[in-house]
Amino acid sequence: MTTAELLLLGIVTFILIDFAAGRVIDYLNESNKDKPLSPVAAEIYNPDEYAKSLEYGTAKYKVEMLTSVISTVVMLSAIVLGWFAWLDEVIRDRFSNELLITVIFIGVLIIVSMLGSLPVGYYSTFVIEEKFGFNKTTKKLFVADAIKGLVLSLAVGLPLLALIALVYQELQSSFWLVGWLLVSAFSLFMFVFGTRIFLPMFNKLKPLPEGELRSAVEEYCKSQGFPLSKLWEMDASKRSTKLNAFFSGMGKVKIIGLYDTLIAKLTTQETVAVLAHEVGHYKRKHVYTMFAFSNVQTLVIFGLMGWLLSNPNLSKALGSDTPSFHLSILAFFMLFTPVSTVLGLINNSFSRHNEYQADQYSIDTYPGAREHMYSALKKLSVESLSNLNPHPVYVAVHYSHPPILDRLANLKK
Repeated sequence: MTTAELLLLGIVTFILIDFAAGRVIDYLNESNKDKPLSPVAAEIYNPDEYAKSLEYGTAKYKVEMLTSVISTVVMLSAIVLGWFAWLDEVIRDRFSNELLITVIFIGVLIIVSMLGSLPVGYYSTFVIEEKFGFNKTTKKLFVADAIKGLVLSLAVGLPLLALIALVYQELQSSFWLVGWLLVSAFSLFMFVFGTRIFLPMFNKLKPLPEGELRSAVEEYCKSQGFPLSKLWEMDASKRSTKLNAFFSGMGKVKIIGLYDTLIAKLTTQETVAVLAHEVGHYKRKHVYTMFAFSNVQTLVIFGLMGWLLSNPNLSKALGSDTPSFHLSILAFFMLFTPVSTVLGLINNSFSRHNEYQADQYSIDTYPGAREHMYSALKKLSVESLSNLNPHPVYVAVHYSHPPILDRLANLKK
């Protein structure tokens, strides 16, 4: 068996293992959620609401299962039948510039991927979310979001890819270091300015109006020495009834955004307690440590790419006799699946730990936060029909926040 054949076998094996493991974990989670209401859970859901949350979870589980089967079959077909090599050949017949070939190849994959995800997105939005009372998205808005998302992916992703491909062509041996620095710089830019640049393309953001809530938030931030740059209200209600808030930026650019749905459902004290949690992430340096850890992960990826990408067998594994950056990088990320899984587990573990620390910061710095956070989390669970009994393995793989009952138990300590 040649090296290229071994790599192909490795790619197919990792995809199948990832698919099988994912489906087993999903099944464990689906089987685990249907339990009688515990005393704490009964504080969140009444029996009818609990039954509705179980039905909602099952509906999502079925869609995710079908989507996973279809996407895995399509991916394996593309690999085994040589569709990626065929696309590369079609583009090469029309263009000779290697950099342009790479950009067009990845651009086509982005377009095909996003078009392929539209039916699932449509069904999830207008059937499942609609059935359970969450959806506020119109069909016109759904189409507009899809077009904007595709245009942004191409307009932002392809130039960055072209730059990285150019670095690879010119530097080869030191490509991994310069490529990592470019991606890290881009990540920093997006972390600081991405919300301000791109979010307004999808949602209307306006300063939170003067009143009790704004005064309470500003007073709290001032008491903590938290220099708030912007305090926004976002029109999330035009898409969904679900509640949320977000924090973005670092350094002197610090932005807090509140969904209008959250403002409508939570009291002033509950909202400030939730925001105190977000401030806690900043004060406990979670923003910087998670950003640093993300860049360490990127360094690992680029270090491995620098070691492997020059191997022509990566392209051959996907059926092409012509070595190329885009086919090699595609094969690389398929082979990278086990490492990516491990990094994801570590990242989620850190994130869940940070959530507990942020909850504690809210309790320590805002009077009555323990009770206000407790009631706010219960409301957030009801409004999103949260799964109260996720399987521990599913939590480890998928949850960046602790399960709701764990957070409530921690708040009671």
